[in-house]
Amino acid sequence: MDKTMRAKCEKYCRHLAGLLNVECAYIEVSEESRLSSLENPNRFCANCIYEKRDELKTHMYGCKEAYRWNGKYIYYCPLGLVFVSASITNEEGHLIGGILQGPMIMGELMDTLHVMEYKSMCDDVSKLPLLTPSQVTDLSEILASITCEISGIYDNKEDTEFFKQEELLNTLYDVKEKYFSSDAGYEYPIELETNLRRHIINSNKEGFQKLLNEMLGHIYFSSVFDLKEIKMRVLELIVIISRAAIQAGADIREMFSYSENCIEEINEISSMEEFNVWLVGIMNRFINATFNFAAIKHADIIYKTIEYIRNNYYKKMSLDDIANHVYMSKAYLSSVFKQETGSNISAYINKIRVEKSKFLLLDDKLGLAEVAILCGFENQSYFTKVFKSITGCSPKKYRDSRGSYVEKYSTKKI
Repeated sequence: MDKTMRAKCEKYCRHLAGLLNVECAYIEVSEESRLSSLENPNRFCANCIYEKRDELKTHMYGCKEAYRWNGKYIYYCPLGLVFVSASITNEEGHLIGGILQGPMIMGELMDTLHVMEYKSMCDDVSKLPLLTPSQVTDLSEILASITCEISGIYDNKEDTEFFKQEELLNTLYDVKEKYFSSDAGYEYPIELETNLRRHIINSNKEGFQKLLNEMLGHIYFSSVFDLKEIKMRVLELIVIISRAAIQAGADIREMFSYSENCIEEINEISSMEEFNVWLVGIMNRFINATFNFAAIKHADIIYKTIEYIRNNYYKKMSLDDIANHVYMSKAYLSSVFKQETGSNISAYINKIRVEKSKFLLLDDKLGLAEVAILCGFENQSYFTKVFKSITGCSPKKYRDSRGSYVEKYSTKKI
């Protein structure tokens, strides 16, 4: 990010923070990524006591997800606080940074407080700005417009793609020499497909791009520039890339969506010139989805898993259900979750259920058996056992000693 971009980021962050009273910062994505807010020791996150707090990693995730999803993204930190991020790109279309705003509370304050693992932070959390879901959505749209202005992108991204047509043309000339310099002719080398898959799985983006250009060159010449045949061969290549990308950890739904869109779009193309422009764009989509997010693959899995658990804690929930939701095997999901959080999934589910139950226990009208069922426990006996193992006291004792908690926070004004 150059000096002009940084100056714009600083200006907009200052205005946004002043307007909404919500902390705002910018992030730079490079070999030595940095988050501008780290220079401010008075920010909310500086006093977070979450033992695995990693602000840069959390907001890098949000920034890269924004880049993937039309320039804006709403996400949660590990404590359940809301942030909004919008991506910034350079002239080649590469992600170079973003603006993020938060933390804030979206929806009801008590919903956030009763799942807060660190009760000592509740006072500080209760002072955060409270926005409705529609306000957070509006904020994400504004941030996206601002970062488009910083990036110099308005309505046309055709010239910002980093999969350059010139590179493809240069490779075409090289392949042409191979085809026409041999008296015996030159056949399409099928082994290139194996190498292409290997580059994807090994996250070798540079090798992939070089080999992809070569394969496209072979497709053009082996098809004698017949548009109908080229279309068929390119669709076959897209299937190969999609499957390898999924194996490497890309989002399976996104890959399938791209493939379906390709079939619809390619049928509308009627000239080689139009096809070449389309090809550049579609290959960019696959390169983005396959390589640009490998570094946050684990983080993405964890965020999706936690979100699913928090949204479904009251239901009967199996590891199969969660693994299917995040499109991962049970063994791989369990391993990654344990590695990243230090907890196994079943223990985390119980922790969330207990935190939810604490809020319901404050309502004397609900019996303990009813609280147990509402929080996803099979029966009151098991609920009591789990609750005591996590909190050190029984649900009844907790209920009797926590009456002041509701009074303290239900009257808090923001």
